[in-house]
Amino acid sequence: MGKKLSKEEIIKALLDASFFRSTGATSLSDVAEQLGVKKASLYNHFESRDDIVAQTMDFCAEYIRSINFMPDDVASVAQKYSAETVLKGIVNRYFKMHEKTPLFQIYTFIESQKYFFKIASDVVKEENEKLVSQTMEVFQALYKNNKLKIPSFKMQMYATWFCSGISDQLSLYLMPKKQQIMENPATGEGELFSLVPDKNSLDAVDAFVDHFASIIS
Repeated sequence: MGKKLSKEEIIKALLDASFFRSTGATSLSDVAEQLGVKKASLYNHFESRDDIVAQTMDFCAEYIRSINFMPDDVASVAQKYSAETVLKGIVNRYFKMHEKTPLFQIYTFIESQKYFFKIASDVVKEENEKLVSQTMEVFQALYKNNKLKIPSFKMQMYATWFCSGISDQLSLYLMPKKQQIMENPATGEGELFSLVPDKNSLDAVDAFVDHFASIIS
């Protein structure tokens, strides 16, 4: 009896396979090989390769929507710590989330497709808007505790600026990690990627947060 597959298993297999080959270079045979099944088995759930890719984008969008980038205890954290400490903690959390599977694969998949498919660019836009919105909540909590000197009407502008910088830093942080996994596939096995921390990249991120915190606090 053939192996029974779920849609989600096939989608995650596409994400894994395209992580190493790029989406454009990933065939249905690659996905089937990843799952240890025959290519024909994939047609029990999807009409074509394009259908798998389209539904993978939908899966990525839903997964990102389900994530809360900021910790639930922002109010109490903002009360206890400085703006610099709060922002560093949040950014560190955000980066660590993207090192885990499947968010690492989702991030690289969506980023690689955003110039080719509107749905992918819409996912990136929605994620950025969500990040800005949640950063605004952090700023408001810090402002309430007199840890922020910028007026409330400028918070949107500063949140957008901060998130833009963090997004750039995230890309720079993850690129060498992806290259490391591609060169050593065994490091990508399991729930967490077994990668050596890149202190230089983290220092660059901390420097950005330090500079931003010195402006707003």
